[in-house]
Amino acid sequence: MRESVKQSRRAWLPAVSEPVRTADVARRLGAAAAAFVLHEEAAVPLSAVPLPPSGEIALVVGPEGGIDPVEVAEFEAAGAVPVRMGDAVLRTSTAGAAAVAALSVRLRRW
Repeated sequence: MRESVKQSRRAWLPAVSEPVRTADVARRLGAAAAAFVLHEEAAVPLSAVPLPPSGEIALVVGPEGGIDPVEVAEFEAAGAVPVRMGDAVLRTSTAGAAAVAALSVRLRRW
C-alpha cells in the first residue's frame, strides 16, 4: 500500500483493515451517504445512479466468481444499490479501479 501511494503521489495513506464479516460491511454501507455494489446482474449502470452532494461513497467489489446472492441481499437491505459497469463482466482486479475512475469523473475530480 505504501509503495502504491508513493507511485500515485497521494497525500495520504488509505486505511487497510483486517477482513470483516458481511454484517460489518452492511453496517458500513448503511452509514455511507451512498453505497454501491458492483454486480453483473444489476439493471442500473454506475454511470446513471444519483450521487450525494457530500459524504462518503462506499463501493463493494466482490471476489472472482461474484458476490453470494445472500450477501447482495444483505447489502441492499442496508441501503446499497447494485450497479453494473457495462455489458462485460470485469475481473475483480480491474473492476474496482474502473469504478473509482468512473466515479472520479462523475464527481468532477478529474
